[in-house]
Amino acid sequence: MRARRSLQMIPGRRDAGTWDLGPGKWEMGDGRWEMNVGADVDKRHDETHYDIPALDLNYGIGEHIQVNYSTSWIVLDTRGEMAKSGLNNSEVAVKWRFLNEDRHGIAMSVYPRIIFNNPTSSADRGLVDKGTVFRLPVQAEKQIGIITINPEFGHDFHQRGNDQWLYGLALKYAEIKGLEVLGEIFGTANNSFKRHETVLDVGFRLDISKNSSLLASIGKGLHHAADQPSLLSYLGIQLRF
Repeated sequence: MRARRSLQMIPGRRDAGTWDLGPGKWEMGDGRWEMNVGADVDKRHDETHYDIPALDLNYGIGEHIQVNYSTSWIVLDTRGEMAKSGLNNSEVAVKWRFLNEDRHGIAMSVYPRIIFNNPTSSADRGLVDKGTVFRLPVQAEKQIGIITINPEFGHDFHQRGNDQWLYGLALKYAEIKGLEVLGEIFGTANNSFKRHETVLDVGFRLDISKNSSLLASIGKGLHHAADQPSLLSYLGIQLRF
């Protein structure tokens, strides 16, 4: 049960297809594309998981809908074993913002996502979990002073294995033109909420031109256990066209 991909911080297989600004701020626009390409590292006691490259594509439909596709190339380096690599699962999602902060005092969206195996040997070799996952998160956004608050809560429905809950809280500061700074706590829990994995991330998005930005984040698990992440990091570039 990994919280390897945060809800807010990292593009890719998280519940926000872009570098998520929550449901309230909509930058893409109708017919606009956004592409995030980067490298993601998840280091634990006896293994390190790399997504190199991690690809995340987004397309805006109207003012309230965004579609997303993401995948990556995985490299798994386990202590005492030869490293192995392969294609990650594919993820397809649609984000729908149904409340606007300007009109309703709070912005809210849903971001249903399907995660499925590609027709490769990655699942048989233990690089990805077997089966399909349906993920249903609900996001909210509220600006209070110079800070924007983004809570998020959702559930994973697994075709194989146990279902799990997802939860997160992100704080965003965007008062400097061209720079956004985020901090986030994100976690997963089993259905009884007796087993958790919780991580803390900090990161930023820095505009380097009108249509491109640098993305970076770093974090770690908050529980001291062998199966918890000791390092989570992401570095990538965002292109908008």
